Amino acid sequence: MLTLFFIDSVEKYRLTSDDAKKINKILYKVDIIDDEDKITEKGKEQIAQGTMPLPENLEQYRASMGNLLKSIYTESAFKPEDERATIALRTNGNFMKREFQELWNKISLKTIYEVHFDTPKLIGESALLINRDLHIADMAYEVKTGEQKREGSKQELDGGTHFTQSDRERFKLKTNPYYNTVYDIVGEIEHLTNLTRRTITSILQKISPDKFYLLRKNPEEFIAKCGKIINEAKATLIINNIAYHKMEERHDVKTVFTNDNTALRSTEVLKKHIYDYMTSDSKTESEFAKALEQAVEVVVYAKLPKSFYITTPVGRYSPDWAIVFDKEKVRYIYFVVETKGSNSSLDSREVESLKIHCAQVHFEEIAGSEVRYDVINGYDKLMELVQLK
Repeated sequence: MLTLFFIDSVEKYRLTSDDAKKINKILYKVDIIDDEDKITEKGKEQIAQGTMPLPENLEQYRASMGNLLKSIYTESAFKPEDERATIALRTNGNFMKREFQELWNKISLKTIYEVHFDTPKLIGESALLINRDLHIADMAYEVKTGEQKREGSKQELDGGTHFTQSDRERFKLKTNPYYNTVYDIVGEIEHLTNLTRRTITSILQKISPDKFYLLRKNPEEFIAKCGKIINEAKATLIINNIAYHKMEERHDVKTVFTNDNTALRSTEVLKKHIYDYMTSDSKTESEFAKALEQAVEVVVYAKLPKSFYITTPVGRYSPDWAIVFDKEKVRYIYFVVETKGSNSSLDSREVESLKIHCAQVHFEEIAGSEVRYDVINGYDKLMELVQLK
């Protein structure tokens, strides 16, 4: 049995069998892994960005977990983080700049949302979509066979080319691993959708018997997919019927900016970011940060951690960046943006659209026209919105 130790700047942690079960359940529910426990294409993107959901006790080992998950689909050997190659993140002088503190004061207010929608219509639409779109495959497993070269180099072993695959065959699983497992189906879907048990029960009662029978095939997949479909229906119904109200409560600055506590030293020291290093592995984010570093119009910026979020009816939403521009050079100074493709990659189009709409309404409520929020695909698009003087 392989024992994995995760190392951060403070302590080591050994993964337990309970940890493994929790990780598997969470990743399956959000479609990072499929019903064959294989990592999906969308899952790979989420893992590359380091935004996959994790059990709360493993949040501080997010980088190590990302490396472990990457090793599954890249076939590279998992290497625990080298403590000497990591650095504990501490905010630098940019964080204390007046310009950033003024922006933080504008965006740190929390809001509460109020939504009105037709519950009977939601019940009918959800049942209709489940009857139309819910598909669950038979559980199966795959056997791969191959050969190992008689001679080979260390590089071949490290790269996984010392073995060649010759055949692969799938077999239907004859025994149901969930046979003796008890599920609170309504409670699980309630957790995924934030709807009442009564509403969820009404939806399940309206779906066709053949669709409800799919529960016996794979209850975990049934719950996850029903929750996703219901959220899609909900997003479509409420996108134009939601309002946000400003609260007295604010995001705690110490909590928000100390959660992402380590980063690799392999990148150059950043000059305008509120940390010396950035924790993202995403190519899109890295290129965007490079553009911000080079732009003379940018005074200071922050890659916002996931602990800074907006509450929405379909889950938390975390925008990507907070940016302050030089007021002498541009017309709009304060921006909160999401770089397209770097967030909500596992959401359906309806759910993602609702989250973006909620963010727009939220920032308008707390900051009016002083802070611009938008979704962009790169720095050039951002500069179109900023408008030079």
